[in-house]
Amino acid sequence: MKNNSTLIFLGLLAFIGPVSCGHAASEQKASYGTRVKYRVGKKIEFPDFTVEYVGERRQSTPAYPRGFLYYDFKVSRGKSEKVISWTTGTGIIDPTDFEFDGKRYHLELRRSEKLGKLNDNELVIWQGSFRSR
Repeated sequence: MKNNSTLIFLGLLAFIGPVSCGHAASEQKASYGTRVKYRVGKKIEFPDFTVEYVGERRQSTPAYPRGFLYYDFKVSRGKSEKVISWTTGTGIIDPTDFEFDGKRYHLELRRSEKLGKLNDNELVIWQGSFRSR
């Protein structure tokens, strides 16, 4: 009987452990200026807000019917919410500058001005004044 109880306990632990860890992993804490992995539905908690990747979309214009591919991120804190979109547009890989709650930030995908090449599932957010273009 004791062996059966041990086996049942270990079986439950093996099942419940990954489930609870998976829930905890759906949100991660991040710092400005660091590489962070993103995926749809995963919330990333920065010091001033939470970022969630909501997906990509292609948008056409009369001048460019093939369209541009946009990557959309929801930035939120409490009841404040904003969608930030990043695109390479015609091929220039630049950060997307945005403001949230009166502060300025940069969202980088594909390439970071300071950290170099980023993987397809990595982003970097910097806090601070917009750079001059």
